Amino acid sequence: MRRFRARVARRERGASLLELMATLALMGIVMGVIFQGIVSTTKATEGAGARLQNLDEARVLMATASKDVRTAVRLSAGTSPFTNADTTDAVFYGNIDTTSAPKKIHIYVDAQHRLIEQVWNPDPSSSAPNYTYNTTTPTLRLVGRYVANNAAKPIFTFLDSTGTALGPLPLSAANLIAIKSVGISLIVYKTSPWNQNATTLVNRVRLPNVDYNAVAN
Repeated sequence: MRRFRARVARRERGASLLELMATLALMGIVMGVIFQGIVSTTKATEGAGARLQNLDEARVLMATASKDVRTAVRLSAGTSPFTNADTTDAVFYGNIDTTSAPKKIHIYVDAQHRLIEQVWNPDPSSSAPNYTYNTTTPTLRLVGRYVANNAAKPIFTFLDSTGTALGPLPLSAANLIAIKSVGISLIVYKTSPWNQNATTLVNRVRLPNVDYNAVAN
């Protein structure tokens, strides 16, 4: 009987403090591994989503900027389509949504890192080739957001007939006339907790209306 009670006592003794501490430590390690896996998965998922949003924004920005710059046209022979050519700012005349007179277009980056486009119709009292754009109210369009370009990383590069970059920016009146194509480099970066890399798209836009010297009348 005493032997039976001794065996029962040994079985009901339970776990020692050392055993409990070892078990808790092991559980902590397992939970830490699981938590790190969840964090890594969340980081990868949200980082991929942010990169995709950067890419989508960059594609919209590039498509719009390239399409509009390509419409650049001279108001008269021997002049430049551009009245201003700078790192993140360009003003030019272009045949955007028109079958008559060219419009004046201003593409720039504002303080909120948005690419903005202003478009003026010519003054009603003006006529070819002496169009003016002083009295009409421009339409304003938000092209896209999260533009990370600055003076050190310009959006626009202006090239001559040999493909050589013109400079310094902003271009002088003599260099404005020499523009034959425009390089566009857009850096798009939406900040996130995961600090993913920015998305950069690069394109070179030839100015067919300048080569052809076509002016809408």
